[in-house]
Amino acid sequence: MLNPLPEKETFNQRFPNAAGGTAFNPNTYHGQTGVDDVDDTTYQDVERQMALIINVLVSIIACAVAFWIVARHWSVPQRLALSMGGSLTVAAAEVVIYFGYIRRIQDAKTKEIKHKEKREVAESWVIEKASGSGKGGSENDVRYRKGRHR
Repeated sequence: MLNPLPEKETFNQRFPNAAGGTAFNPNTYHGQTGVDDVDDTTYQDVERQMALIINVLVSIIACAVAFWIVARHWSVPQRLALSMGGSLTVAAAEVVIYFGYIRRIQDAKTKEIKHKEKREVAESWVIEKASGSGKGGSENDVRYRKGRHR
């Protein structure tokens, strides 16, 4: 009670040489140094992740309840074991599906980076001033061919 509490210090004050001299940034991945732009994390990504978490939880809970109701004539320990086992199986399946999705996205990104876009002219039109001064020009005249179908 006689000694005052020490002042709170930040991470950078406590460890000034941490991470190679760069400031602690929770948005960086392990093994990366300071990343200034956080364009990869957007509100849409956060919303998708929240929807994914809610979807997984709802499917796990719904399957557990369905197993509990289906086994209503079993004893309580058997029903509990079936519900827990079924919900754990659904959770494992959700994780496998999600990691497969992440892997496919990473494969698509690496493929897109390797792919160089080739542009070529498919068809070109030449617009020239019509020769002659009136309507009924020659057969090669642009105005004469306007309504003609091939």
